[in-house]
Amino acid sequence: MRCGPVYSTMPAPTPGPFGRFFLLPALALAGACTGGGGGSFGIASDPPGLATIRTRYSYPVEVRHAGGPVEYELLVAPPGMTVSADGLVEWTPAYADLGSHAVELSATDGERTAAQDWTLRVNQGLSLGTALSWRGHTESGSDADFLDHVANHAPWGRVISFHTSWRDPGEHDGEIPDLASLGATLAADHPFTPAIGFGWADGDGDPDLTSDSEPANDSWSNQETRDEFRGMVTAFAALHQPPYLFLGNETNTYYLRHSAAEWTAWLSEFAACYDAVKAVSPATMVFTTFQLEHMKGLGLATNGWTDPPDWTPLDDHVASGRIDAVGFTTYPYFEHSTPGAIPAAYYDEIASHWSGPVVFTELGWLAAPHFPYPGGEIDQADFVAVFFDRTRDLGLEYADWLFLHDWDGQAATPAFADVGLRDNLATLIRLADAAWRAEVALRE
Repeated sequence: MRCGPVYSTMPAPTPGPFGRFFLLPALALAGACTGGGGGSFGIASDPPGLATIRTRYSYPVEVRHAGGPVEYELLVAPPGMTVSADGLVEWTPAYADLGSHAVELSATDGERTAAQDWTLRVNQGLSLGTALSWRGHTESGSDADFLDHVANHAPWGRVISFHTSWRDPGEHDGEIPDLASLGATLAADHPFTPAIGFGWADGDGDPDLTSDSEPANDSWSNQETRDEFRGMVTAFAALHQPPYLFLGNETNTYYLRHSAAEWTAWLSEFAACYDAVKAVSPATMVFTTFQLEHMKGLGLATNGWTDPPDWTPLDDHVASGRIDAVGFTTYPYFEHSTPGAIPAAYYDEIASHWSGPVVFTELGWLAAPHFPYPGGEIDQADFVAVFFDRTRDLGLEYADWLFLHDWDGQAATPAFADVGLRDNLATLIRLADAAWRAEVALRE
């Protein structure tokens, strides 16, 4: 006989953005019965409701019964899920299994049967987010706008990237920049994960490395700057124990524009900082970032870049053995007119140089064309899905869209004008906003 009642708490599909449907997590309840062999019979264990792609899912079923052999069967399950003779449910979901799956299990001792059903959500084990970009930033004088951004950022992901300079303007003494301190402090009281970056050169590779003792030495051979940078980074790590810390932004541009000796000096500084940070905050993920399109030898028509493909900067860091992830900024519209034109293997070369975690500290597409850069609101929304499809085989750690709200200084920077998921004051919410939030719901 089948004993019961057996309760199913699987909800009806809930409509999401663009008509996509998501099953909300459900509480699994086990059926049970008494009699026919003495004592009660039922499933006493609760199944895990979350699985991650490429990671083994395991659920040992516990049955409450009076003795005797028990047989198990999966009545409803995603392809590839199994249950062993002793009640161990196992599955390793693939990328195509992202989303929610109904599972129903039965256990019987020959006379009595109990069943359990649940909804299993498969995610990517990936954190998403945006670069720091509160409503009205950077000209906003409203503390409420800033606090709203960090306190209510969850629909756009866990991670907020704080891209800071390595020192506040005019400072040469190795003090922790105010914005980095603010980000780490706020993260202690608000539900977001800070990713702190200390930049020391701009997008053209021009560094900020002078010191009081060597005002003419704008390179990593400046010993005072080396000491101040390492001291600041170490003090920040010791005080705040940051989960993510990236030192230098788009550093391959510096490599392209400066001498081999200057690049070697940076590598030695990074290695020294890595060791110092690990000594005071072992769990911090330490890395640097590269501009992917420039590294791939792209961007001639838009940025005037004529450099050939060169992965040496990444290879040099990997060879040092002192890097926990590799970071990239990526803007495929520097080369391609639409997201559909991005080759399927666009990001695959990363894996031939690095097998560990991959971070995208910045990614995006323009919501409007700004010569010579292409753009459009539909293309911007399409790029969200295209990006995740093209990176499906990488071991992504986190990925941040460049801006939630457009930068208020964008008139002078057409390369990043209208790149936000919303306009500067959130009066215009673009299609990409809903597309990004849908991916957060699916992948985190």
